[in-house]
Amino acid sequence: MTRNNTIALVLIIVLFGFSLWAIIPLLSSVDLVYQPTWSANTTAAQKAETLDSTIAAMESRVSTLRNASVQQYGAEGIIVKMGETSDQTAAVKAIGSVAPYYLTDVNFHGERFGRKGLHLGLDLVGGVRLVYEAAVSANGTPPSQADMERALLTITKRIDKYGVAEPKIQLMSGDRIEVQLPGFTDIDTAKQLVAQTGFLEFREVEMNDGNPVYLSDYLSQPTLHFISANETGSRIFAVPTNDATGGSDWSTIAVLKTNTDGTLGFYDATGQPISEASLSSYNTTSGYRPPAWIPARGDDGTQLTGSFLADASAGQDTSTIPTKYVIEIKWNGQGAVLFDQIAARLYREPQNSIQRDLGIVLDGELLSAPQIQQASYGGSGQIEGNFTPPQAQDLANLLKSGSLPIPLNPNPLFEQKVSATLGANFIHLSWQAGLIGIVLVMLFMISYYGVAGFLSAVALLVYAALNLMIYKLWPVTLSLAGLGGFIVSLGMAVDANVLIFERFKEELRKGRTVGAAIEEGFNRAWSAILDSNVTTIIACVILIWLASSVITSSQVQGFAVTLLIGVVTSMFSAIIVTRTLLRFYVHTGFSTNQRLFLMDWGKK
Repeated sequence: MTRNNTIALVLIIVLFGFSLWAIIPLLSSVDLVYQPTWSANTTAAQKAETLDSTIAAMESRVSTLRNASVQQYGAEGIIVKMGETSDQTAAVKAIGSVAPYYLTDVNFHGERFGRKGLHLGLDLVGGVRLVYEAAVSANGTPPSQADMERALLTITKRIDKYGVAEPKIQLMSGDRIEVQLPGFTDIDTAKQLVAQTGFLEFREVEMNDGNPVYLSDYLSQPTLHFISANETGSRIFAVPTNDATGGSDWSTIAVLKTNTDGTLGFYDATGQPISEASLSSYNTTSGYRPPAWIPARGDDGTQLTGSFLADASAGQDTSTIPTKYVIEIKWNGQGAVLFDQIAARLYREPQNSIQRDLGIVLDGELLSAPQIQQASYGGSGQIEGNFTPPQAQDLANLLKSGSLPIPLNPNPLFEQKVSATLGANFIHLSWQAGLIGIVLVMLFMISYYGVAGFLSAVALLVYAALNLMIYKLWPVTLSLAGLGGFIVSLGMAVDANVLIFERFKEELRKGRTVGAAIEEGFNRAWSAILDSNVTTIIACVILIWLASSVITSSQVQGFAVTLLIGVVTSMFSAIIVTRTLLRFYVHTGFSTNQRLFLMDWGKK
């Protein structure tokens, strides 16, 4: 065997091993994560009691499953750990309805390059899918691309606040927005979450006798009451965090507001009540102390909100070296007056102190807290910070997105709800179908083409491992239709081998040696293989385009994507893997026995 063939064989073995390393952990174990939906009047004691009783009920229901266990997950969640993915369907069925807990995540173990498992579609994991269409304005003007992107960003921020596992929010065909919420079972809440009007407001730090007020000041009170009695609006407490890209961000940990009975209470960012005990780690004078953010008001008591903001855009400050990215803001007439009144008041505070910060809050979440640098701005100004270009653009979009920049039609264009139990059944049956398909194809190839068929079966295993690795590391959202595309591609994966082996048999009948017949078989079949695969690739590309723009079908898109990946990897497995394995076999002592290749030797 030549040096090139040896190198090719080694590379194939390494690639196959890498693929197994990437995919085997996701097949070894799986977790089901459940999170609660509490009513507004649920107390901390009731939550704790419900958590304990639900865990006990789940333990009883999964006791017959092998290596299954139930544990508390985070502050209020529950996780069901299983040793094998085959137990998933049985576990979901056994657990059944456990209100107020609902399935929010299916986590396959084995993180590789940040990917913890296959990214499953709603029809496999269960959840809600909504497609909204922008309403046409009164003058018939369609929404701009910038408006659609701002709407997308606003919806994403709202949904992220609810902690939905791996939501997928994307633009479709210009004027449509698709929202997929895996594990989210309340379709009415999902629709309200998407279509609600957001609230952009500006806040300042609460003061008491010239000193800033912190969360610890409220936690140390015997009876909760507002420290600044003349401000009856809510108090927001936030801590600095890092976002997904490693940049700085803020996370709202508590909101203090008046209850219906006139007392004060703490709530989380989603509006659920929380206990003072859960905030005890912030009742300290060391470390970061979250200040109390109160509504910023003008001299007449009018609150400064997004309704007074005329425009916001990302820009550059060329007066600095290096150039800094900033957000340019403009106020309307009344907004300019309110902002200058607030700026004049904050500017009197010490420089670089939090008393000078003006908090920008969207739907209860602190976006940024820039410092006031002058006493008057005359209707426009800059927000400065260590912004990257994308961060500056995102903040500008959010400033303009207090409410959705374009109205959405109140009724979704398409809505779908899939139960988690049905999704688990789909997963189980789909993997069964895939395994049966692979085995049947391998048996056919071995029985009909002998040694060549056996080597193509080995190449088929490499093909399957490559596909699963790509699905996981890309990641590809694997829907039921996508699994169908994968199973279809299994047959197409050996189509090239069938063409090659038939040419190979013809050359053997002409009296060629096995080695010469292999090379000639590949050469003669190549043009037909290329033509058939290129036409399939073109069809897949057209389907992906249609599914993402014209007919907006995630099922069609999922089928086309997995089929496209399968066609490309099948060309690699047939032309490279199978050919390399056959060349390796030719140099063994068994290659002289042509009957091992030509099962119908002697037939005309």
